[in-house]
Amino acid sequence: MRITTATVVLLLLMPGCLDASPDKEGSGDTTVAAPTWEVGQFWTYAVVIPEAEVVTTMVVGAIDETDYHLGSSQLIDAQRHSVLNQNPALGRIRIADMALYEKNVPQLLLHFPLEVGASWNFSLFGVEHFDATVEAITEGKTTVTAEATSGERLDYIYDDSIGWLTSFVRSDASGSEPLRMTLIEAAIGYTGEAWFCRGGDLYENEFAGPDFEFYDTAFANDGHTRYGPWSYIVYWIEADIGGSGNGELVLRDHDGEQLTEIFTPGNSFQELGTVTGTSGNWTLQISLSGEANVRLLVAGAIQYTWSL
Repeated sequence: MRITTATVVLLLLMPGCLDASPDKEGSGDTTVAAPTWEVGQFWTYAVVIPEAEVVTTMVVGAIDETDYHLGSSQLIDAQRHSVLNQNPALGRIRIADMALYEKNVPQLLLHFPLEVGASWNFSLFGVEHFDATVEAITEGKTTVTAEATSGERLDYIYDDSIGWLTSFVRSDASGSEPLRMTLIEAAIGYTGEAWFCRGGDLYENEFAGPDFEFYDTAFANDGHTRYGPWSYIVYWIEADIGGSGNGELVLRDHDGEQLTEIFTPGNSFQELGTVTGTSGNWTLQISLSGEANVRLLVAGAIQYTWSL
């Protein structure tokens, strides 16, 4: 299956109310307690990443003894997240302390109860140490900054009335923003399907002409080390082909599907898609000539679906 995207806009009107934190403990301007979520609670965000601008909805799809399980209201958003990591909250959040899971290790993006001046540290986006501080609490809205020695910075606001974040901005040492999330709507009562694709980074590289050939089997694999075989492989391609450029990319599983991408002169595009395979032995072949630049990201994905 191939899916081509540039900008996806999802306008969702769901029943519910804005106070999406039922049964939470009391909170005020000095201390904010952890929320309690329910199945069908959802938050819709405008998300800006370098590769795309989308509107996406995060849904509480299931709750077990230890974790909330969160998915996307659209499968394409779950697939995009598996390869581009557009929403760090998708997947699991631990009920006891609202910790996110980074490579199966819980990380405290928020350290409840939230109090002005409180500080803690956590890892996220592969950055091993963010130092977080609560800067202010005003009318149930908590402003947090988190900084790393690498120059990476996170700025986010937790709103007690909706039980999660109204904004989340990731910036790097140069001041660019790999991720910006802005809340559009929060409510309860979502009905429909919700999806999550548990991703595993397999491959990332950039290639450029004028005369270039490449063959690689570096991401041959047997699936997720803990959760088993991939449901499929998700890929993201960015191609910038000038008037003199051309080329071909082949991504193939030895017993499964093959992706063949032909690059023609003057054809620049971005593409998200999936390919399936059973052997786990993936090979990549690419050839470029003239003015041609290609970026490729490949991730394994295990797909989960909840019906609400």
